Order: sequence, then structure tokens, then C-alpha cells
Amino acid sequence: ETANLTELCPVEGYSLGQVWWNVQVTHYYNTRHGRLCHFVIPQYNIHGNHLIGSSKVEPYETTPSSCRDDSHPFEMYIYHGSLGYFSFYEEPIGTYCAEDRTAYIVSHGFGTYDINGPSLVEDTGSTSYRKSYWYATTGALWVVYRGLVLRRSFIICKRYARRCSNLGVSLRRKEAVVYVHEQLRLTAHGATKLHRVALLYLLIEGLMGDLFLLIANNGLLSKIQYVSLGYNLSGLLLVAFEIIESTNWLRERTRVFIKRLLFCYESSLLGEIVGAALQQSFLTRLNGSRALKKSNHVNLAVSHYVWSIVGHSIYVLSVIGFIMLIRSLWTIVYVWWKHRTWSVFTASCCVDTALGKRNKMTLLGGYHWYDGKLYYKPDALRSFGLLKMEGEDGSECLVLRKLHWFAVPRNDLFVIGTVSDDLVKPSNERLCTGIVRFWGQCLGGDVEEAGRRRGTLARSTSK
Repeated sequence: ETANLTELCPVEGYSLGQVWWNVQVTHYYNTRHGRLCHFVIPQYNIHGNHLIGSSKVEPYETTPSSCRDDSHPFEMYIYHGSLGYFSFYEEPIGTYCAEDRTAYIVSHGFGTYDINGPSLVEDTGSTSYRKSYWYATTGALWVVYRGLVLRRSFIICKRYARRCSNLGVSLRRKEAVVYVHEQLRLTAHGATKLHRVALLYLLIEGLMGDLFLLIANNGLLSKIQYVSLGYNLSGLLLVAFEIIESTNWLRERTRVFIKRLLFCYESSLLGEIVGAALQQSFLTRLNGSRALKKSNHVNLAVSHYVWSIVGHSIYVLSVIGFIMLIRSLWTIVYVWWKHRTWSVFTASCCVDTALGKRNKMTLLGGYHWYDGKLYYKPDALRSFGLLKMEGEDGSECLVLRKLHWFAVPRNDLFVIGTVSDDLVKPSNERLCTGIVRFWGQCLGGDVEEAGRRRGTLARSTSK
């Protein structure tokens, strides 16, 4: 029924997960248990029913003091479709404050169910146990995949540590951390676009779970959830950038500029942590904005799903934009403090060209700006696992361990470039067959000047 809707179902919003969420009631049902009000959060395509008790009770702990004498028991049931063929369900409880027409609630039950699309909109609920085989399957695949990636990384790092010990080289903590992160990359060297798209789907499914879990936690757990959301967004952006890199649409200078500005270890997780501290207040303001608060008429005009895409996109793109902004600002400050020049962002470096798409992120502190050229310092070369192979004819080659999806073969060192003095010329991959050791000099410069530039920096003191 819809008669006297605002008087009989007066709720205008609810406070869950330390965020205020706008609610628009569409109709209600009169049942023997009371009046069930059906509502929608239009911009996120979240639907559900709530029940307000008639008696007055002690308010929920997050309720403001002004509602102490005017709080009623409140129960809610909400659902939200995901990208795959399943939906999230949640059963919050708490109290409703008639003073500000807001329900103050906490999650009491949470789960998934194999239903989506039109059947989800028409779902009336059930008293039986609900489960999702789709969610269980994709979740299990993701856990197994990440476990295999961890196993691969552990074996590679253990072998690298043994090599360092045998050659008498000590890695500093920063070098070790960068090397571990490089081995934890989600894609293998030589991954196809199809591989990356499949991985992108799994990341998006995880992101949808994070978005729904934002309203399932309170206090410190909610902050951790926002950090998790930012971390998953970063992973998604890395894979998305890999897909763009693999298309070869970007010029080399543009590619390295984006990578140095947005994907460097110096600013990693900074935007995510700062964003976690501000996202709850941002979400509250977004949900209460004029454009979204009473937008159900737009929702009905363009469909639940189209408006849901718009609403989710506004939020996700805002978070991504904020993370990128914080990263960019910190990177700009760091580069000027470290190198005293902006040219580091755009300068050509033959080591970066040889690495190509094989490195996950960049290490701005590992660069050395010398005589208008950009070089990798020896510690940066060690951080990325770049080794030197000496051929029988005295030639030197740049060697890198090739990452496979799950296997970790013994013979996984490949030549990716030839070295002349301090300059690297990219070459086709071939198996490393010579003696390998660590570099004791800087490598870099513009590969186009290989014929004119001869070993000036190699003879200078490495910093």
C-alpha cells in the first residue's frame, strides 16, 4: 500500500557503519507482525524492508542524546545485487529515532544468495538458510590463486636471498621489501589481455564485496575495511594499467611518466590510508547531497541498474581520484626533495625501456640524475632483481627472473638487454647461460645515445 506513506513509514535515513544512508520508502505491507515498509537507496540499487516497533526502548549506542526519550526498536532486511549471479543480504537491528527520522543500527546477520536481476527485485525473502554457490566458487578460486601467488613469491624470494648470501651481498630492508612486492604481482610476465581481463573480473567481485562490507562493520573494523577497499582499488588500477600497457597505445615517455607519477613505491598505500580516514564523512555528504538524496524518480526513469552504475561510479571514481591526487602530490614533493628536478618524470631511461611491462611499480628513490640523464643506482637494480651476465666473449647482459603463473623453474633467468658501458640496449628474451652476479655500477641514460655516450657515470661514484 502507499496511502499516507510518509506518516506511516517516516524513516528518511539510517546510520550504519558510521555513515548516514539516504532512504526512500516506496510502499508498505500490513502484516500480523506489524507494518513492513519497503525502501530503496536509489543510487546504489539497495532494496529492503524495515519494521518499527511501537514501544519505546533504550537507544542504540550511536544514537545522539536528543533521541534518548524517543527511540523505538528497529529491524531491517536489505539486499544488493553484485556483478555475478549472486546478491548480498544483511539483517541489521537497532533503534529508530522519531526526532530526526533516522535509524541507528548495527549488522546482525550477513550472507549471500544465488539470485540477481528481476528475480531479486521480486524476492519476498525466506525462512530457510540461503547460500551462494557462485560466491563460494569465485571466492575459493580467488583464495587458491592468491595462495599460489604467495607460494611462488616465497620460493623466488628464498632463492634470491640464497644468491645474495652466496655472493656476499646484503640487502637493505627497503630493497628487500621492493623485491618481495615485485614477486607478488598478480599477473605473470607475458600474460595475455584475456588473462588480465579474467583477473580484473575477480578484482571487481572482491571490490563489490568490499563496498557492501562497508556497512557491515563499525569502529576500527570499518576503518580497516576502507583501507582494504583502497588496496583492492589499487590492485584493480594496476591491472587496468597493465591492460593499457599491453595495447601499446602509449608512447614510451607517456608510459613511464604515468608509472613514475602514480605507481611508485614511495607513495604506495599513502592515498589509501588517508582516504580511509576521510571516506566515512565523504560518503555521508555524498548520500545527503541534493543530487542523490531524493533521486528515486530518476532511478525509476532510467532503471535501477543504470542509476546504480551511476551512483557506484560517482563513489568509486571519487575514491580513485582522491587516491591518485594524494599519490601525485606526495610523488611531486618527493621527487623535488630527492632530485631537485622535474625531469625525472619524463626523462628516458634505457633500463626502464628494457624492463618494459615486467616491473609492477617504480622506485623513484632508486634513480640517479646525472649530467641530464636518468640512471638506476646499484641498489635499485638489486631491488628489481636485475643481474649481470658475463658472456664467454666478455660481453655483458642485463638479466631478470621471469615470473610464471604458478611454476618456479630452476632455469628462470632470462636476458632482456645487452650492456655497453653503462647503457642498456633492449633485446629479445633468451635464456641466461652464463655466470651471473650483481651490478656494482649505475646503468641508464638514453638508449638512442648508445653510440655517443661512453661510461662516464660508470666511473663516477655511485650514490
